[in-house]
Amino acid sequence: MPVTEIERRELVNRLVATIGEESTETLMQCLLTEGRDQLATKDDLKAFATKDDLKAFATKDDLKEALKVYATKEDLKAYATKEDLKMLEKVLRAESNAGFAQLHGLINTAMGKQMRLYVAMLGGVLLTLWGTLIVVAVG
Repeated sequence: MPVTEIERRELVNRLVATIGEESTETLMQCLLTEGRDQLATKDDLKAFATKDDLKAFATKDDLKEALKVYATKEDLKAYATKEDLKMLEKVLRAESNAGFAQLHGLINTAMGKQMRLYVAMLGGVLLTLWGTLIVVAVG
């Protein structure tokens, strides 16, 4: 439990009454590892920033005012949101899927035409070959 300033002062006064001021000072110096003269005083603290010093720094109001120069919430509404980008992604996916489906259909149609041409040519060659074999066998 920390000792209050009142309790510490009371103890010092009793020590002064009992063993004298000089002995009390010596004892107190022994209790403080760095000595009492090493403790910060009010004057030491005044060497740091004062309220007047802090007035030179920006306040929250200053920062709010500075931010008004930049984009406001209203300005940001003109830009795309995550939801807008997700919707765009869905539209682009749907369009690309439709495009790929159309391309797939065109390729299938072209391959079907090409296959029919090959089959027709193969049929013509086979008919010619069979006809020739029949003529040779009969003739």
